[in-house]
Amino acid sequence: MNHYVYILECKDGSWYTGYTTDVDRRIKKHASGKGAKYTRGRGPFRLVATWAFPSKEEAMRWEYEVKHLSRRKKEQLVSLKGGPYENTTKLSTT
Repeated sequence: MNHYVYILECKDGSWYTGYTTDVDRRIKKHASGKGAKYTRGRGPFRLVATWAFPSKEEAMRWEYEVKHLSRRKKEQLVSLKGGPYENTTKLSTT
């Protein structure tokens, strides 16, 4: 099973970073208002980027690091191919 870290852009332009094992299901949760407290009332969302990891530990570590970056650093990260870790795989950007 893969573990994913994702970044969503909310309708107010803010970015939310999260962890999941199923990106599509998690985005639907956010859209229904049953996702993270931060995203409630901030939809619709746009998926900005996702990264896949082989273990929960690696994904959670990456999520923690991304959440502590400034918006500018996150934007720079999203513009990179695969992020700074060789073991990450960038799945999508829009």
